[in-house]
Amino acid sequence: MVLTAIKCPHCGSDDIVKNGHYSNGKQRLMCRNSECPRTSFVNEYTYKACNPKIKEDILRQTVNGSGTRAIARSLGISPNTVTSTLKKRKVLSTM
Repeated sequence: MVLTAIKCPHCGSDDIVKNGHYSNGKQRLMCRNSECPRTSFVNEYTYKACNPKIKEDILRQTVNGSGTRAIARSLGISPNTVTSTLKKRKVLSTM
């Protein structure tokens, strides 16, 4: 049996415990670091757009001047998801 170390995607701590299941059957994990802003997370996301790394990629590509549809095509997600993510983050363009 091979054990893989799971780290918190928010703080990077490896002090993780199992914390039940979500309604879709995914394992819920909890970070026990007291300084972590989020305590509950899932290791593997069902939808790509929920992954924090995808959201970072959306912001990075927007800053580099890519359009909404081009970002959606390259990441394999919906253009509406790209637009809603940008609205939530309130990205301001610098001119």
